[in-house]
Amino acid sequence: MPLGDEAAAMVSGRLQTALLRESLALVEGGTATPGDVDIVVTTTIGRRLAVGGPFEIWEQIGWDLVQVIAGALLKDISNAVETPESLESTLHQTVGDRATRVLAGADPGLIRNVAVIGAGLMGHGISLEFAASGRSVRLHDLSAELLDDAMNRADVGLRALTRTGRFSASDVNASLDQMRTTTRLADCVGSADLVVEAASENLALKKKIFEQVDVSAPAHAILVSNTSTFLPSAYASSTKRPEQVVGVHYYNPPYLLPGVEIIRGPETSDQTATTVVALYTSIGKKPAVIQKEIQGFIGNRLQVALLREAMSIVESGIATAFEVDELVRTTFGKDLPSAGPFERARSAGVHATMELLEENLSKLSNCRELPDLLCQRVESGELGVKTGKGFYDWTPESTEAWRENMANSLLEMAARDK
Repeated sequence: MPLGDEAAAMVSGRLQTALLRESLALVEGGTATPGDVDIVVTTTIGRRLAVGGPFEIWEQIGWDLVQVIAGALLKDISNAVETPESLESTLHQTVGDRATRVLAGADPGLIRNVAVIGAGLMGHGISLEFAASGRSVRLHDLSAELLDDAMNRADVGLRALTRTGRFSASDVNASLDQMRTTTRLADCVGSADLVVEAASENLALKKKIFEQVDVSAPAHAILVSNTSTFLPSAYASSTKRPEQVVGVHYYNPPYLLPGVEIIRGPETSDQTATTVVALYTSIGKKPAVIQKEIQGFIGNRLQVALLREAMSIVESGIATAFEVDELVRTTFGKDLPSAGPFERARSAGVHATMELLEENLSKLSNCRELPDLLCQRVESGELGVKTGKGFYDWTPESTEAWRENMANSLLEMAARDK
């Protein structure tokens, strides 16, 4: 039975407040500007939430992995119960001409040769975007078989982009001609202006790669990690050029979600940060700058804040996981690709936003431990897609249909970006 209007309004209000509370905490802590928070929402997680709710989205990767991600962030995300005194001044902050000033301060054309280490799920997508922008790309992995598979997937990804109107069939072939593969890391990075590490989430492995790249890459090369977990200082310490190291967090699929998070380490130079932002802007990405190291960056902190509240609502018996997902994707989630939490708050006005916060902040979950609901799924082996059961039942056919719908929806949004 669908939620009644009153229950739906209550659930929607709490979920939106959970997103706004963490967004405000990120700005008040000096991690990001309101504009950068909105960029991440409108170009990455908000696009996905317009298509799928938080439960079904997390079920794609599995509750065992969510347990790790959420476990690290729940101890740190906002538990504020009072409306911040700075609300009005925060809502009046704007991005202004930051992007213009960044582009004026660096020449992205200086980066012509890009090396990508790791040809997996993210690596091939990162490579195809740089190749499509006219950069020369060298892609590295441990075997010829992995690299052949990556090139085939790059072909598929580029052909999908023709549906957005951004590329023609001849552009696909030209982009593929820009890509070369190698199993020798030194050959991959030897002439690179930018090196992007996209290996698996293993810190020891990443530090080893950065140490090797530091020796083989030109002295001027900027070194980037696509990690969603580790902070720049953790891998920059393996190099002799920490001022030229920065995190660039992509979202999957990287060529359909235009947002990237640029994470500055404590030693990242202004020149490095400016050059990287200018480069990604020049190839059509939407960079948001995280000014200081913080676990989860912007996107994952917001997603965990939303999930914590969604879990609390389900645990309280107010709504089911299905009802929460349905409510998100059919109400405020539909607006997130066009307006992030701060733009939405500015549009509603300070008074209405203050009312939303005052009505809901005291009701939000402040749990620092993993929700029992999540732990029960892990303990029972109901991990989502990977086991065929979670909050939903999954078959190969339903999984493929869900993912195809997500991909097609993201392609439609990408077409509107043109």
